[in-house]
Amino acid sequence: MKQYLLWFLFLSSVASIKGQLLYTIQPKNGNAVSYLYGTIHMMPKDRFQLSSSLIKAFESCSTLAMEVDLNMNLSAKIAVAQQTILPDGKTLKDLTTPEEYAKIVRYCLDSCGMSKKKLKRYSRLKPFFFSSAMLQDQLKDIKSYEMEFQKMAEKGKKSTMGLESIQVQMETINSVSLEDQVSMLLDGINQPQKYQGMLQAYLAEDLDGLYKDIVAESEGFPNFIEDFLNRRNRNWIPVISDQIERGATFIAVGAGHLPGEQGVITLLRNAGYTVMQLNQTH
Repeated sequence: MKQYLLWFLFLSSVASIKGQLLYTIQPKNGNAVSYLYGTIHMMPKDRFQLSSSLIKAFESCSTLAMEVDLNMNLSAKIAVAQQTILPDGKTLKDLTTPEEYAKIVRYCLDSCGMSKKKLKRYSRLKPFFFSSAMLQDQLKDIKSYEMEFQKMAEKGKKSTMGLESIQVQMETINSVSLEDQVSMLLDGINQPQKYQGMLQAYLAEDLDGLYKDIVAESEGFPNFIEDFLNRRNRNWIPVISDQIERGATFIAVGAGHLPGEQGVITLLRNAGYTVMQLNQTH
C-alpha cells in the first residue's frame, strides 16, 4: 500500500471526522459560503461520479482552488516533466537488484498489460512516477477529480488557483529518497489488494479509516506525515483564509488532507471558521 501513499496524497492523536467528503466553509465577513471537497487522484471510470450536491456547490463558486493550479503554460509543464526523470541517464534497473527488477517487469507485463516498449520508456521515471504510470495502466479506464474540475472551471469561465506551487509539490515528492520510493513500489506490487481497501474507504467516505490506513502505512518513514500532510496543511490555511474572504471558492484537495488534528478541517475551525458537513445527494 505504500506505493499508493504519495499519489493518493497528491495526486491526515486522530480527530474523528467520519462520513463526509463535502463541507461548507462560512467566511468571517458574512459573504457567500465556500466549499471544501476531498478527492482521490485516480479513480476507476466506472466508480467515478459527481453528485448533484457537488455540482451545485461547484457552480455556486467563482474560483476553483486545488493543491496546485493545473492551468500551466507549456514551459512549466516541460519543467515539471523533467523533474520526473531519473538523473544521469539512470533507469529503474539501476536502482533495484536483479530479483527486484525481474519482479517489477513480470508484474507490469502480466498484471498491468504493459507493453515492453512502454515499460522501457517508463523505466526512466523516478519510482514514484513509475508507480503512478503503472497504476494507470493497471486500472485501464480512469478518471481524475482534479482534471474533471479543471474542465468544469474552464467551461464555466471560473478563475483557478493553487494552494501551493507545482515546484513546492515536486520538491516534497523528491524529498523522498529513491531507495524509499523503490520500497514503496515493491510494497504495492507485493500487496496489490491494498489499493482496493483504500478505494473502498474513500467510496464509503470513511475519512477516519482512510487516515488511519495512511498513518499505519507510513510508519517506516518517520517524516512522512509531517512532510506530506501536516506541514502542507498548515501552509494552506492562510491561503484558503485569504481566498474565501474574497469570494465563494470551491477547494478540492486529496481526502487524506481533511481529517486529523492538523488536518484542513480542524485547522480551519481553529482559525475561527465554521466548517460543516454537507450531505451529498445523487
